[in-house]
Formats: sequence, C-alpha cells, structure tokens
Amino acid sequence: MSHNYLLSNSQQIREADRIQIQDYQFPGILLMEEAGKQSAERIAQLFPEQKTFLILAGPGNNGGDGLVIARYLHLWGKEVKVWFSHSSEKYQGDAKINFDILSHLSVEQHIYQGESYQEMTESFSQPPLVVDALLGTGIQSKLRGTVAELISMFADTRLKVVAVDLPSGLNADTGELVNEVIPADVTLTFQLPKICQFITPASEKCGKVEVIDIGIWPNVINQLGIKRRLIDSLFVSENLISRKNNSHKGSYGHVLLIGGSSNMSGAISMAARAAVRSGVGLCTVYAPALCQPIVLTHAPEAMCIKGKSSDFLCFQDVEECLSHLKGKTAVVIGPGLGWNEDTRAFFQSILPYIKVPLLIDADALNLLSESEALWANLPDQAVITPHPGEMKRLMPEWDVQSKRLEGAEQLAVEKKVVVVLKGAGTIVSQPDGVSMVNTTGNPGMATGGAGDVLSGMIGALLAQGYRAGEAAAVGVWLHGRAGDEAIKKVAMAGLTAMRLIECIHLPD
Repeated sequence: MSHNYLLSNSQQIREADRIQIQDYQFPGILLMEEAGKQSAERIAQLFPEQKTFLILAGPGNNGGDGLVIARYLHLWGKEVKVWFSHSSEKYQGDAKINFDILSHLSVEQHIYQGESYQEMTESFSQPPLVVDALLGTGIQSKLRGTVAELISMFADTRLKVVAVDLPSGLNADTGELVNEVIPADVTLTFQLPKICQFITPASEKCGKVEVIDIGIWPNVINQLGIKRRLIDSLFVSENLISRKNNSHKGSYGHVLLIGGSSNMSGAISMAARAAVRSGVGLCTVYAPALCQPIVLTHAPEAMCIKGKSSDFLCFQDVEECLSHLKGKTAVVIGPGLGWNEDTRAFFQSILPYIKVPLLIDADALNLLSESEALWANLPDQAVITPHPGEMKRLMPEWDVQSKRLEGAEQLAVEKKVVVVLKGAGTIVSQPDGVSMVNTTGNPGMATGGAGDVLSGMIGALLAQGYRAGEAAAVGVWLHGRAGDEAIKKVAMAGLTAMRLIECIHLPD
C-alpha cells in the first residue's frame, strides 16, 4: 500500500528508519542501496542524454545515498566526479561503507578544500548535472562550515540539479527558509514526501518532487501517527458523496450566501455561480438590492433576496435575513460584504443565530478579526478561508508567509475551526490537529474573484452534508483542478474567475 499522500517531518522519517532497522533487524545498508540505486535509475530516465555528473556528498546518510548514485552512474558508463564536503574520517556507518566501496572504482574523487565553482564544474566534457547529496532531513538550524560554503557556491548555479531526499539547506519540517539553498530541478525524496516540499516558500526550491519507495514496510509507516497529508485525487474519490437515482433537489442541500455591496456585487454573484456548479440542490443569495440583477444574470439558477439597503447590508437587514435561515443546510457569509459600520452591525448581530455549518470569508473575516468575543458565536463545523492578508489580521503576531502551516494549525486548534489558508499549496487545518496540503492549482489563479469561487464551492459541499474538513479539502482540490483545466484553454495570465467557474466539475 502506498503512503505517498502522507507528509512526514524529520522525526517521523527517522523513527521509520529506526523501527525498520532496530525493531525488525533490517540492515540499514540495504535501505541506502535501494535509495541510491533507484535514484540513479530515475536520474538516467529523466536525463537520458546526460553523460556527466557532479556529485556533492556530505558525511551523513544523505551523502552515502549520493555515493551509491555515483557508483551506479559510473558503472553505466557515465562521467562521474565526486566532491566530498569532509575528509574520510568524517564518514561513518553505512556512508563509510559506500565511501570505501567507491574508492575501489575509477571514479574521480576530491575533498573540498575551498576550490572555486569553476574549478569544480569546468573540467567536464559537457556541463554536468549536479546531484545534491550534501544534507538530508536532519537540518534544523543555521548552517556553518564547508557545507554552508558549498551550498552558497551552488545556490545560483545554472546547471541542472537533482536533490537527494531534499535540497540541501532546507528544514524538512517547515516551509520556512533559514539557510541558503541549492534549488533543485527535481527532488527525489525517499519513502514519504516531506513538509518542506509542499509548503511555500521552501517548496519553490524543490522543483518537481518524486517519491521513491526504498523498502520501508507499510506497517512501519502506520506506527508513525502522521497527521499531515496531501489532498490528492485518492482523497477526493474516497470522500465524495455519491448521488442516488431516486434523489431530488432537496436531497443535496440548500446553501444561503450572504454578502455583496455597491462596489463588489460581482463577488457574491461569482460565489453563487460556483455554488450551483458544485452540486448543491438549492442556492439562495441575500444581498443589497443593487446586487440582485447581477446575481441573477450570472447565476439564474439561484434565488436572490433583496436587502433593505441598495449599497450595504446593515442592521435593518438582520431580521429579514434571519427569516431566510430556515431550511438552509449551510451558510456562506462575506463575499463582497464590505467592511464598515453598517456591515459590522449586521455581522455581529446575525452571527450568533447561525447554527448550521458556516463558511466565513473576505470582509466577514476582517470583521471577525476585530473582536475576540465573536469567535465564541461560531457554530460547530465552521470554516474560515483567509488569504495571507486576512490571516495576518487574524494572527497579527504570526509570520504568516514563512510559517504558513504552523500558523494555520495553531489557529485551527485554538479557535476550533477549519482553517483554509489560501495560496500556493493551500492548507486545510482542522481542530483535531490534522492538516492537509493541496496539490492542484497554478499561478494563473492569483486573480480577483478566485477566492469567492472557492467560498461558493465549499459552501455548496457543506450544504450537501460533507463535514467541514472534508468539504474544505475536496473543495480546494476541485477548485485547483478547475484552474488546471482552465489554463489548457486560456493563457495562464489571462485566467479569470468566471473562466474558472466554467471548469468546475465534480467527479461522477
């Protein structure tokens, strides 16, 4: 059974090695051999025309993996040169075994002693491919010494780079950048993907990530208690609610979308259009009067109730809006709502009466950030969907961009909500400590209205009976997939939220 959807940290992957080697008496040298051999085979497949290779080998097990790669590439007739970061006495255990094996082969080997980049790279018959095997998953702090020098030297290389397990300089456990890093074109990671490979900004240094099964047994992985995973097609297929033949529109829920204002009528209309494209049985919009024609133009399948004011929802709208909560199976509040005294009074008054699954987005999040007391009014199964700017208002003390995963997890646990932190590799964190990272989407989705589309999609799934965590994760994946489908039809820079909506489709 593959566990490639799990995201491990450094402690968990070390524990997997320990259990396999110590508890099951499995020789660690066999794991290193499998890692190196499979990596060499994959490198040869990915770069079939490449004849020259520069291997950077550190003194730990990651360096040992690199030495196995060097051996196989040499035996296959490639021109291989190995540069060791340290002298021979620093290589111990399984890495030392492979150090000694390589010494019996006619592979050009050097110990780095301050040579220049040109001295290391220009003596090949063609520009070499760099295999980065300096450091593995154990790095937690700022680097010093020769390894740091080598990383700095190759941090701006124009040569192709394949990273062994992860690019040297990264901390496996976070998306934060604490050191200079050798950016990889391809990262061949072992047994399980690592957190840094899917959380920005660290993930931007990893290139294409491929997982190599080095032979750690499934029952070992099952003992690790991993709570982080990737949102992939397998997760979505396992969590989809199937439709029955004898169903009707009432079988698939009724979502109420609350928002819109004089300057942002498009936001609530796009959320409504996305909701009806995402399988909800019925969709009602409560918005200021001027939004009605725009909503009904973009989403004629929706019902639109006009508020008392033409510009913003206000306190005078509370009673009527509450009357429309009856029979609804989910509520979305925020798209296009506006952030002013009128909407503040409206939001604060209506929030305590919403008892069904609720999604809060956009200006409703900004209003929520103003008052700690409002959090106590959120119902069970509440979802919040901040972008980084909104997240910063919710957690002003947090370095949101460099510690995305940690921030989302802390907020989810503290406030007992599902947090959808939008961005490259959108994160879904749950109150029980489970976190998921999305694998779909592209930079073309960084466009106005894309977040409103996501809110409508997740709201539709909540209304259909998905639990909050599953609704958020499935919605995020489908949203990203719609973006990936859209750029097959339009240039990435020209992707719009409306084009995104037309590419929404739930699997059968």
